[in-house]
Amino acid sequence: MDTPDSHPATPPPLRQPRPAHRPRAVQRTVVRPTSPLETALPAALAAPLVPAIAEQPPVPALAPAQTPARRRPRTRPARLLDDEQFRAFWLARLVSGSAQGALLYAFLLLVADQTDRATFNSIFVICAIIPTIVFGLPGGIVVDAFPRRGMLIGLNLLRFGFAVALVLSPPTLPGIFAAVIGLWTIQQFYAPAESAALIGLIPRARLTDAQALSNFAGTLSQLVGLAILAPLMLKTTGPRPLYAVCAALWFVAAGMAALLPPIDDHLRTAVARRPSWRTLIETWRSIRRNPLMSRALAADVLVGIGMSSLLVIMPLYLKRVLGTPAENTVFVFAPASVGLVLGLRLAPGIGRRLGDQRVATLGLAGFAVCVALLGFVGDLRALANDGLRLPLDGFADLVRIPAPVLLTMLISVPAGFCSAVVGVTARALLLAHTPGPRRGQTIATVTLMTAVGALLPTLLAGVAADLFGVERIAVAIAVAIAAGGFAAQMATPAMPLASPAASRRGAG
Repeated sequence: MDTPDSHPATPPPLRQPRPAHRPRAVQRTVVRPTSPLETALPAALAAPLVPAIAEQPPVPALAPAQTPARRRPRTRPARLLDDEQFRAFWLARLVSGSAQGALLYAFLLLVADQTDRATFNSIFVICAIIPTIVFGLPGGIVVDAFPRRGMLIGLNLLRFGFAVALVLSPPTLPGIFAAVIGLWTIQQFYAPAESAALIGLIPRARLTDAQALSNFAGTLSQLVGLAILAPLMLKTTGPRPLYAVCAALWFVAAGMAALLPPIDDHLRTAVARRPSWRTLIETWRSIRRNPLMSRALAADVLVGIGMSSLLVIMPLYLKRVLGTPAENTVFVFAPASVGLVLGLRLAPGIGRRLGDQRVATLGLAGFAVCVALLGFVGDLRALANDGLRLPLDGFADLVRIPAPVLLTMLISVPAGFCSAVVGVTARALLLAHTPGPRRGQTIATVTLMTAVGALLPTLLAGVAADLFGVERIAVAIAVAIAAGGFAAQMATPAMPLASPAASRRGAG
């Protein structure tokens, strides 16, 4: 009789090590941190191995080796306006620009009411250009030599005192021209300090986004100052209360600037101080050596010249071509703010896809086309009604806006979009390719070149508009912008268009 002990015992499963250990060996080969397979294969090829490895029995000793195979979730960058420092900068720009725009537009309306010739509008714009020529470059040098936060605070307080003086003694017509010179003299120190402070607050990789938000604050400030404060208060309360409101806004802007951190990195870099003319020459040479900066400078300057020339003829354009008072300038061109907002919002993304250089060039061409269309409003009306059979006149009657005014409003939308795109991409290229201690001087040089370039066209635009008509002068301005852009393209050496990443890496 057999007993249980008479037969050999069956080996337990634990005594069969080979099947259980084979997967463990494979596991070591695949996930070992120092394996050549991990360093040779890209992550896309190694990723399919992870699920197969995870199905194997857990081995405590190998658990840490599996951790690097997990992908970290991609986080979106925080919004710039969520940053307290950038938000304070943005609000200071909005409030300060609102006061500046309201006061200058009020001066322009007062000049238009007291005179009826474009020549006086030319004098008004020239009073804004002269301080730029005289103090533009020294302003940039001063900004690079002093703390930028202190400059922003002090200059806002100076403008506060300037507005208080206007409240106490309202200016006459000559006094208005003198006040314009004073305001723009202060602006020659404030603008480069503001532009240079921007790049000290945000990472270089987000410069285009920050520049777009900064330009949006400038656009919004013009809307508040030109479309709301100046027209409303001049019609209801008169100029003196408007001066008081501007003084209060500049005081608030000084408080916002005081919330910024010290922006003094440029003071830690020793830079030899040179005479203004030598600084101008060296800055110009550094821009000329960089084709990206040269074309960006040309686009920025040409748009500025075009805007200055249009400002001279616009009051006369409304009276003689559109048949509406000059006070309606803001109303007629209010749709341009829609294009500006769209341009500021979309310019960073378009620049990333197409490259800032190409976008700035295309934006300049589009702006020139829009300016030229202002000279053919009558022809466009006939084309829409008779040629294309569009119910333009019927729609104009429906919304109770004259057809020429409606066409001008429609043209202003792409004009605003193109000018915003040029402003964002061109300024971002210039700042990204400029060393930190020289950014204030670069901005001042751009401002100076815009002013010098606009001096003669501005003077001629006013005189020529009285002699030849504003429609022909609008076309001439567009031709000059297009010719200048083409000359800039031919004058700079041919080079491959910068990729979006290269456009933002800049010199640093």
